Amino acid sequence: MYAPNASYLRVYEPVSAFADAGYWRAYAASGRAPAISTGPRARREALYERVGWPWRVVPGFPREAYVIPRSEDEPLLCPWNLRYRIAQSALELRRLTPEPVAEALVPTDFLTSAAEVVAHDAGADRHEAPSDAHEQIASWSVPLRWFACVRPDDRQSGEGYLRYRTPMAKARTQIAVARNLVRSELGDDADLAAALAEIAEWLDGFVPESLVELDYGGVASHMGAEELRAEDSVDLTWEALDHLGAGEVGAAQECYARLVERWRDRRLSERLN
Repeated sequence: MYAPNASYLRVYEPVSAFADAGYWRAYAASGRAPAISTGPRARREALYERVGWPWRVVPGFPREAYVIPRSEDEPLLCPWNLRYRIAQSALELRRLTPEPVAEALVPTDFLTSAAEVVAHDAGADRHEAPSDAHEQIASWSVPLRWFACVRPDDRQSGEGYLRYRTPMAKARTQIAVARNLVRSELGDDADLAAALAEIAEWLDGFVPESLVELDYGGVASHMGAEELRAEDSVDLTWEALDHLGAGEVGAAQECYARLVERWRDRRLSERLN
């Protein structure tokens, strides 16, 4: 099973922020938490093992999370909650797909089960909420708006991987700065301003002691070693924003155009596949 060609924007919260902190503290101490390098593949395998055709109910999954050890009593966690994600995706597919097609793809009893799962989790403590509350996923490329969450000095890289990690307070400040600069030049109705506002709202849902991670994931594994070393989209994003702040609109547009061009081919690959 190959690793998904996807990138990830994650939030890790301290274990004390969770309603069931005792479970997650023991989980982190057990050493069985998957690594972020192998987790996406493991999740896909678990999904394929449990979801068969025809689908009748949303299957159950073990409670898993990515873990960053910070101290024995206060590790940071990014929960998966695959069951909720599957349920939510099924309901979204039904909403966006023409009725005859949706009925063929997702049986009615599966949709009923999905609605029950979503309704239950939506009424629970937010720390038992779905993994997409802690992780956003993009296939084939990295969304340009994500680059504004981090700075070049947050970079961590090595053979086959590239990620950025930054404290929540810093990420919120960076998104606020980026959003204000875009709004001042393009207005609140600009698509980029709206996208940055969505990210800001998402980050505001977590405790201040959290950590934000931009992980190129499987996208990095499809880059050559030299391309990965030279990948500087975060630098280019902040170069564009700095130009905006200095009133150099033309230079900012040039940087942004370079970013769009850089990631266009990868986004086109998603359509072809």
